[in-house]
Amino acid sequence: MTTTHTIPPETGFDELVALEPEARKCPFPTYSTLQADHPIAYSDALNAWVITRHDDILTILRQPEVFSSRQQSGPSSVTALAERVVADDSYPDATRDHAARRLRLSKSPVLVNSDPPEHRRQRRLVTSAFSPRSVDSMVPAITEIAETIVDAAVAAGKVDLVQNFTFPFPMTVIARILGVPEAKMEVFKLWTIAFTRGVGANDLDREQIIELFAAVDDFYDYFTEQIADREREPKDDLLTAVVQSRIDGERPLTEDELLQMLVQFLVAGNETTTNLIGSCLLRLSGDPELLTGLQADMSRIPDFVEEVLRLESPTQGMYRTLTRDYDLAGTHLPAGSMVFMIYAAANRDPEVFKCPHDVSEENDPKRHLSFGRGEHLCLGMHLARREAIIALEALLSRIEKIIPERATTEIDYNRSFILRGITALPVELVAKT
Repeated sequence: MTTTHTIPPETGFDELVALEPEARKCPFPTYSTLQADHPIAYSDALNAWVITRHDDILTILRQPEVFSSRQQSGPSSVTALAERVVADDSYPDATRDHAARRLRLSKSPVLVNSDPPEHRRQRRLVTSAFSPRSVDSMVPAITEIAETIVDAAVAAGKVDLVQNFTFPFPMTVIARILGVPEAKMEVFKLWTIAFTRGVGANDLDREQIIELFAAVDDFYDYFTEQIADREREPKDDLLTAVVQSRIDGERPLTEDELLQMLVQFLVAGNETTTNLIGSCLLRLSGDPELLTGLQADMSRIPDFVEEVLRLESPTQGMYRTLTRDYDLAGTHLPAGSMVFMIYAAANRDPEVFKCPHDVSEENDPKRHLSFGRGEHLCLGMHLARREAIIALEALLSRIEKIIPERATTEIDYNRSFILRGITALPVELVAKT
């Protein structure tokens, strides 16, 4: 049995957690060093064991009874932030009330942060809304949204593809699916930013925190009313589907569960898909040969999306909490401790992938962990994949080439070590003639 050892400073992991710009841009050398030399090691910065090998992470994901998901975002989350705000009487009473509401709702864990048997009950109640058949029914609407946004971007010529495509596209899709009217889109954008800002970010200032919880509370107010409305008058949207969901022998979703579920739909259906599409476009903008190849054979786009999911995991990692003592690959993990599974490291494990750091047909796309595995396999993975494919098809069919205005090394990334995505991608789109 090995003894506890701490991640050494020279790995660069502390710089990544501290959100230093160069570490955020390219964390992969750090992941490789950890994987080779410290595959299971303790991080004082996270107060968690950091796990980087593919097989070790699979072992964790396959045992939800041992590795609880109750704190899947760990200490760098909106809920953890709410705990600190409630305990700090220097914040305005309204902000502390908003944070307290978040804490109360978090006591009803849902999907990504719930454990069996509740997780299975919740998933059964909503899984049909995200099935391949349900996603297929959404394709015409998703395609229309993508083509409208792409047409405007191509017509403009010089655009920031993040602000003008990768951000508004998934946001519009999930808003329409949830039945949010066009008039609410600007505030919907604020809600999206609020719920993602606290994930993997440790440096929010006081004003940012106050704004964050005001937006969070506004989200809860709006959807509390919408849930009641769908109970009275069902509509043809996802919100109605989950509100009205009933299965014999299963307790219906409570209002608190529904609100927490909607937060997850917002983040997973928006932020992570935005980041996936942005990563796809960043690679294509820097590789004209790859772009031309995909334009010549659009059937290759799905495999390309899988490789980008692997290489640029939108969710770099997640936490689990030990429900009992456990020995993982010779390392003793005590009950109550947390582990941080770095999916992005596992997705480049040379023991699993032949070309771990490159887009390649040699890699088995079924083995990446970007959507998790087992009990918590991502509910929205079919929708995310389909959105990314439709987005790329819409753009690539309308342009000759993408001319980047900045070098890849000059592109900045989100201020998070958990959610990976670019903040801007200024380019010139050369339309087909």
